[in-house]
Amino acid sequence: MATQNQKDAIPKWIWHPERERRQSFELVRRFALERSIAGAEFRIALTGSAEVELDGMVVGRMEESAANVCAFLRVEGFPSRLEAGEHTLRLRIRCEAFMPVVPINIHLHERSAGCIAYLAGESFWLATDDSWLAGEEAAAVVCLLGEEPYGDLENGEEWFVAGGFGDIEARPLTGFSFPEASGMSVMAAEDSASLHGTGQGIIELPEPSRQELHIFYHVRKQAEWRERNEALRASSAAASLPSCMIDLGREYNVRFRFRNHSPHPATVVWNGAESLPELANYEGLITEIVRLEAGETRITLPQGLRYFRLYAMAEEGLPIELEWRPEEVGVAMKGAGSLRTDSKLLKDIYDISVHTNRICHQIGLWDGIKRDRLNWTYDFYLAAKADYALWDDLSVLKRSIEELGRGTPEGYWMNAIPAYTLWWLNNIWEYYLHTGDKEFVLSLDTEIARHCRQVERNLDPATNELLNVTPTLIEWVPMNEEEGRLGMQALLRMTGDRLRRLGGYIPELSGLPDWGYPEIEPDRFLRGEQLITRLLGILSGYVGREEGEAFLRAYEAQDPITPLSAYWLADCCSMFGLQQKAWDAVSRVWGKMLEEGATTCWESVTLEHDGDFHDALTTYTAYDSYRISLCHSWAGTPVHWIVARVLGVEPLEPGYRTISFDPRPIPGIASCVGTIPTPFGPIMAGWDNGSEDPIVLKLPEGIGRR
Repeated sequence: MATQNQKDAIPKWIWHPERERRQSFELVRRFALERSIAGAEFRIALTGSAEVELDGMVVGRMEESAANVCAFLRVEGFPSRLEAGEHTLRLRIRCEAFMPVVPINIHLHERSAGCIAYLAGESFWLATDDSWLAGEEAAAVVCLLGEEPYGDLENGEEWFVAGGFGDIEARPLTGFSFPEASGMSVMAAEDSASLHGTGQGIIELPEPSRQELHIFYHVRKQAEWRERNEALRASSAAASLPSCMIDLGREYNVRFRFRNHSPHPATVVWNGAESLPELANYEGLITEIVRLEAGETRITLPQGLRYFRLYAMAEEGLPIELEWRPEEVGVAMKGAGSLRTDSKLLKDIYDISVHTNRICHQIGLWDGIKRDRLNWTYDFYLAAKADYALWDDLSVLKRSIEELGRGTPEGYWMNAIPAYTLWWLNNIWEYYLHTGDKEFVLSLDTEIARHCRQVERNLDPATNELLNVTPTLIEWVPMNEEEGRLGMQALLRMTGDRLRRLGGYIPELSGLPDWGYPEIEPDRFLRGEQLITRLLGILSGYVGREEGEAFLRAYEAQDPITPLSAYWLADCCSMFGLQQKAWDAVSRVWGKMLEEGATTCWESVTLEHDGDFHDALTTYTAYDSYRISLCHSWAGTPVHWIVARVLGVEPLEPGYRTISFDPRPIPGIASCVGTIPTPFGPIMAGWDNGSEDPIVLKLPEGIGRR
């Protein structure tokens, strides 16, 4: 009997095993009921059109529309009562337009077609999975609920928040405040608020047009938000609506639970933002609509924000009585990493880096929670550096590594960026170094070999130079073609060195290359206009110690600089014993964020500017101002710098079997002691000048020190 526990049966996106090569086919599921059920409801989302048939009778049709992939749509003609006995549910599917696949999202090429659905009734649950038939074959699982390119779907069950991997939780959020209210009285409790006002009429805002399919979920949402917010701002009546502004206290991936306690319908329109200037000025603000019948409760899909402006609408003169509850949404990370220090600034930088990293653990190790709600290869490579120093469970990182590694086919660069494939290969080594998880690395043997071949086929056999490397996204700052090529050769050398180390520990890996690297004079790196060019020259070994130290001693952090380059700068300075220079870079860049009230780490930083800080941010070559994310996981790298370059703990052998311990005190800081997770248990390390023995090192059994 096909009754299932809901928590074990979140629906999956499925299709014919031939994927988009099969445009027309049937999905079939037979099930038996021991007794009749009431309250039956069938909901579906898919690419294409569907004819829904139950026991030989057509009960509903859906015409093909881009909107079909955005929500679980109810099949209105589906019978609400199902009798005991055998039943056959048949979906006749035809798809003309598939999810777009372009080089930047090539890793999703097997997800361009999909169908996800569920049948719910009294004590009954049936969801799409590989137990369905696609023609005469078992259906193929395309991806899990929440994964790209489909993302979150509207009109699903509340518990679908767990996502396809089942590990995302929604937790009550506290610590919020109401800085402003107009025409609305607010009564706040610890984890909720009651909002009361009087209706001033209804502003009709457009529903999203949803005329096209998008490469990523967040790209679609940004287009919809801009359309709605422009309509809201264009209405002269908006200023008279009962409204309030809420500060969540910190940025979160958050959903809202609204209940209408009034006997009349009400509508909520809300804007979300990461900063107050963004909330006041950005045309593309998060803008969502919640329509509530009398007594109804509705829950929004989660979005990333800190500030929230709510407008309440009802017919003129009618009472508005709303209950609002915020819930943080994310994987509940179990942390073993911690830091204790007498430096408030160092601790604050550590704390916002930890918070940034934690809240980006979602269906994947996301780049951001407002924009870029997905896995970018280089970005989660950098985010992983904090993961290793913080968490016992690296499941989210592993599935991000798998998505890009398994999904990117032969002959393609990850995310269409040559550097990203190289960073992915570096990530494999760093994952193994920190975990000793040989089984996971070997599970990627085929993928490692495939991506190494992609590099090898672009090597000049005479010079070992990596060719065909445009676009060379080494850094966001403007970079000429020569510097881009230099950066790629440095990255090639770093990657080759790490793959040789990996092969030394895991000789079973079948496709590891032993490529060389071109000979390049160090002056070519040191003449680079951009900081990252010189840093990559140092990190790769092209620039020797004497020249590298001379450059680092002379360099002062200045615009244009990004958190990305600032991290590598601090890392290099510490490795050369220039700890004060390293701290100057970290404290200036992340300290600037804290000066502006940051609770998470930014995608970009502008040290000197006129006007508001958010409007001054830029990636120089792609976008700027309020579109810039103020929560980007890769900018949480100070965690790694603190652990490896301040506390001084680094694994020398995979899985921390042997470590180096070289604490590097920062002038003016008297104590800094932290814990670092390892497969053997946490290490405690650092220094405390107020103790009889100022150097602190406690190793769990099984870890040696060299």
